[in-house]
Amino acid sequence: MELLNYTIFNPEDDKNKNSTPLFVLHGLLGSMDNWRSQAKRLSATRPVITLDLRNHGNSPHIKGMSYREMYEDVIIVAKEENITSFHLLGHSMGGKVAMQLALAHPEMVESLIVVDIAPKPYPLWHQKLFHAVMTVPIDSITSRNEIDEHLKGAIEDRAERSFMLKNIKRNSNHNPDQENKAPRYSWKPNLKEISKGYLKIAGFTTALSQYPKKVLFIKGGDSPYIQDSDNTLIQSLFPSSTVITIKDSAHLPHIQQADDFFDVVNSFLSP
Repeated sequence: MELLNYTIFNPEDDKNKNSTPLFVLHGLLGSMDNWRSQAKRLSATRPVITLDLRNHGNSPHIKGMSYREMYEDVIIVAKEENITSFHLLGHSMGGKVAMQLALAHPEMVESLIVVDIAPKPYPLWHQKLFHAVMTVPIDSITSRNEIDEHLKGAIEDRAERSFMLKNIKRNSNHNPDQENKAPRYSWKPNLKEISKGYLKIAGFTTALSQYPKKVLFIKGGDSPYIQDSDNTLIQSLFPSSTVITIKDSAHLPHIQQADDFFDVVNSFLSP
């Protein structure tokens, strides 16, 4: 199996380099770059490993988008680095990957942080987004502003559009002087495979298992993803869990309220 693209942020202080590392998993159509700022801050006291999940960022384009396939990719990275146990943080889709990994292999996960997602199936909220992204005339686009304009109908929030534009890469083989020039831009993620697997991504199934260690659920105060009605389900799977709300944030609390988010996560991970 191909290895995911990942980056390790090591503490500057040598005494912290042997601390239990933290793995960070991004959300749907995100990448590890979305977590660079938080990873740098959190790496002051522990190694932090950010990953591009399969078909995202600079990771391999691979067939399949099941949660088992995605968490097994993460385990392969851990084995590559000779890491036998770690803290695990996941946002949105990455949060579902993290929950499934913790439930399947609790011996590997020292603690779990789930950001703005619950262990349940969701409505197909991203269909409009997928349509907008996949109908961008990427082969003829000449500027990122054109892409931004195309996405406005599906993504009203400017910060969320900026988040999506991080999935665009400038092609190194583009030469405007060539008659049959390559496109200036292309998408990093494997949009065809991700959209094909979207029903699995929106869903969530689990065996009758529990993860008994401590878990922190972080909810965006203005986000609809975690409801009070989800608490019973959360407790049934994660009996040692706590839900904390970060005010004045939506689905991206690690970006929208970065300082509050860092304080909550750092406090949870600190002995």
